[in-house]
Amino acid sequence: MSTLLCFFLLLLGSLSFFQCVSSQSVAPDDADPDCLDIPIRNVTFPNEKILMDSQNYRSTLLVGAEGENRTWLTIDYDGGGVGRPGAGEFVDSWYEGNQGVQCLHRLHVCATLIPGGTSSFQSNWLITQYINISEPGISQLRINVTFSSSLVCSSQQCAQQQTFEVQTYETNESDDMNRGNISFYSYAGVRLIHTAEEGATTDSESFAVSSSGLYLAIWDQGSCTVINRIVVFYNICPYQILNKAVYPETVAPQGVFDPDKNVNAACIDNASPASSNSLSLSCRLLGVWGGSASCQCNPGYEANGTVCQACEEGTYKPFTGDSECNGCPDNSYSASPGSVSCQCLPGYYRAPHEGIAVSCTGK
Repeated sequence: MSTLLCFFLLLLGSLSFFQCVSSQSVAPDDADPDCLDIPIRNVTFPNEKILMDSQNYRSTLLVGAEGENRTWLTIDYDGGGVGRPGAGEFVDSWYEGNQGVQCLHRLHVCATLIPGGTSSFQSNWLITQYINISEPGISQLRINVTFSSSLVCSSQQCAQQQTFEVQTYETNESDDMNRGNISFYSYAGVRLIHTAEEGATTDSESFAVSSSGLYLAIWDQGSCTVINRIVVFYNICPYQILNKAVYPETVAPQGVFDPDKNVNAACIDNASPASSNSLSLSCRLLGVWGGSASCQCNPGYEANGTVCQACEEGTYKPFTGDSECNGCPDNSYSASPGSVSCQCLPGYYRAPHEGIAVSCTGK
């Protein structure tokens, strides 16, 4: 939605201020680069293409009270809210506890601790901003959720009090008019249950997608939960340069029954394949490269780390390979970089049967 249209609808009363401002936030482009280098963060791996990470936002609060202008939206569908008697410290909707650390957010819900909270219907929604999937052909995404239970419960209680599920609303473009309409959401096949006796659990699950973007919702029905981090991503075989071959970033197979993807690497500048099939690779499940590509420096070039550099003046290299450039034989010279042979100085010569590595002799 354009900024002009957004504020026009705001004036007409068709759109709330929260919806208007939040509609400008689209993941992953809205991530704060200053959050990427914070040491306290968990390490993310190069074979994960992050679409949305709750630790990528420096704002003091990622969510707020229902209807408040924040990046994420909360909906207290059951209507209990803070108006329930005895709810002075806890509310039966998602809220954010102050971490005191930029980019780290702790999201809470705990209707169980409110008088009457477990005896009535609970439906508490936490909805992200629009998540754009720019890469075509993505049919499955993964979600990592780090969470814990705020309540020690008996085995009979735990099924309700430590369980929540993931819902999605798929759409090919952002739709803040309907973002908060829970009838647009459907179960993504991901139900998260905290089973650890103490401490946080990180659960990684996958879910199918068929559109170029989506809103993600965490639906609580009466749990007592703290979420420390939510990451939405898909796996890639990462870009890398190895053995003078360039491995291109490639979307990995996303399901256990998906076949490996055949990929051809490319040689770095001034290099050639080491053999006829030395550029053949396979991109495997979870972003693991299969096979090994290999290239060698062309004649006139020598290896220097991950580049092939031209032989300096006064040196030469006649063959493909990773050997160093050689100094010119006696009484010969190479006048330009990247030479494959050395010419005899004026007054010197080689016999027709002599190779380029033989010194030149005078007349």
